[in-house]
Amino acid sequence: MTSIPRYKSDEAVVYDDVLPADQFAALFRYLNGVEYASVHAQRWHKVWRLTDGNPLTAKAGWYHPRPVGRPRTPRYPTGTPLDRLVDWIVARVPDVASVVGNLDAWEALSFAPWIYPAGSGLSLHQDGARYTGAFTYFAHPHWKLHWGGHLMVLDPQTPRRDLAGGELMPAFLNDDDETARVFDPGLAQVILPRPNRIVFISPTAQHVLTKVDASAGQAARVSVAGFFHKPATRPQAP
Repeated sequence: MTSIPRYKSDEAVVYDDVLPADQFAALFRYLNGVEYASVHAQRWHKVWRLTDGNPLTAKAGWYHPRPVGRPRTPRYPTGTPLDRLVDWIVARVPDVASVVGNLDAWEALSFAPWIYPAGSGLSLHQDGARYTGAFTYFAHPHWKLHWGGHLMVLDPQTPRRDLAGGELMPAFLNDDDETARVFDPGLAQVILPRPNRIVFISPTAQHVLTKVDASAGQAARVSVAGFFHKPATRPQAP
C-alpha cells in the first residue's frame, strides 16, 4: 500500500494504489451487492442542482476514534471489505491532517458507498462548517477519460460566495452570480477518477464533480465517500 501522495496542496491530497489488488476486488464485489437508494429518496438535497441527475447512495457507517455519548451506527468494524479502506484512512490521518484535521479535531468519520450513473454529477459546492474535511475513494475497476466524473477543485484564489451581493446559497434555481464570481481567475485543478485512488478534500475547497457522460454506459462511477465530523454539541459520556 502506498504512503507517498501523488498530489498535495492546501485544498486536496491524493494517494494512488491504496488497497492491494485482492482487497480492491473484494470491495468492488461488496459494493455491487449493497442496497442503494436515490440521494433524493426523502427530499431533494439542494447541493445537487436540478440538472445533476440521480446519484445513488447506501447507508453510512461510522468510525469513532474515542468513546462518545451516543455512538452512531452501524459502527466500525463493519465486518465487510469496507473495513480495510477505513483502516487505511485512519492510519493516514496524521499525514493529511493539514487538509482534514488531526484526531483531536473531529469526533467521527462517516463512510458510505456512492454510485454516479451516466447523466449524474454534483455542481459547485463546499463541504460545509460541520466537517473538518472529506474524502472520496474511487472503487470502480476501470475508467476512461471521456466518461467524465472528474473532481474539479477551483483555484484557491477564487472568491468565496458573495452572499452580501445577492448570490443565492445554494445556487439551486439561479447560478448567474456564482458563474460570474468563479471566472476570477477561472482556474481549477482536475483530479481524474482513477481506480483505487483516494482524494482528501479540505472543507474550504470549492469543488465540482463533473457529470458522468452517456458514453460510460453501464460503467457507473463507484466510490466510497465520507466526512470527518466536528465534535457534536450534545453531552458526552463521562
